[in-house]
Amino acid sequence: MKNFRRAIVVAAALTMGQSATASAADLLPPPPIMEPVPIPEPVAVRDIYLRGYIGATEQEADDFTNDVIAAGNFTIFSKDFDSSPFIGFGVGIRRSERLRFDATGEYRAKATFHGIDRNNTASTSNEYSGLKSEWLFLANAYVDLGTHRGFTPYVGAGIGAAEVTLDNFTDTNENTGGFHWSDDNSEWNLAWALHAGFSYEISNDLTFDMGYRFTYLGDGETGNFRTYDPTPSPSPLKLEDITSHDVHIGLRWSLGGDECCATDVMPVAYK
Repeated sequence: MKNFRRAIVVAAALTMGQSATASAADLLPPPPIMEPVPIPEPVAVRDIYLRGYIGATEQEADDFTNDVIAAGNFTIFSKDFDSSPFIGFGVGIRRSERLRFDATGEYRAKATFHGIDRNNTASTSNEYSGLKSEWLFLANAYVDLGTHRGFTPYVGAGIGAAEVTLDNFTDTNENTGGFHWSDDNSEWNLAWALHAGFSYEISNDLTFDMGYRFTYLGDGETGNFRTYDPTPSPSPLKLEDITSHDVHIGLRWSLGGDECCATDVMPVAYK
């Protein structure tokens, strides 16, 4: 009998404890519900930059001609330019880690032209001399090929327009002593370029740039030629398909922009 009463007391105590625990649980707030939030889309890098550069040219013309040369039996012996400097400025934007664009304008200083032809029929020769300069405007696109120890090689291409100016041209007949000089003249042409080079990041905002560029400048033409007497003068001299091998160095200044903001961690929201 004594054991039976003891069992009843223990059972009653356990029942009361479970009831108290359930009541306490009913008083607690429900646990928060965790819901995933979509990862935000990455924002493309948009780094605005300014650039300035200087360089040197090595130019050539495919040929030169005028009405007399075209109608006669002539041989061209020389069609060379002296080297000349240039200076340019531009503004650009980096669209991604690999791709960037810029627009540039530059002044290409006067380069002296030396040309010699020979009239095979009359056995006479003419020596031409004059100055050529340009304003060159290009829209360029570049692909950066990755960075190794701070150096980033790149390739690119550009298209635009060039104003080619010829001035102070003379035509001297070495055999007869005849002498002509031309008026100045400028011609606008389609221009294009191919780029290759490398950059080096000096700081977060400053980058050194060194490159090579092959540039097509189109044709150049002098004004009308004049002489000391009223006898007919040669027609304007035309320099055909002028190209240039350019080497330049410069700096790019970053003005900042939107950086990539994607994350690998899935954020959550609590409700």
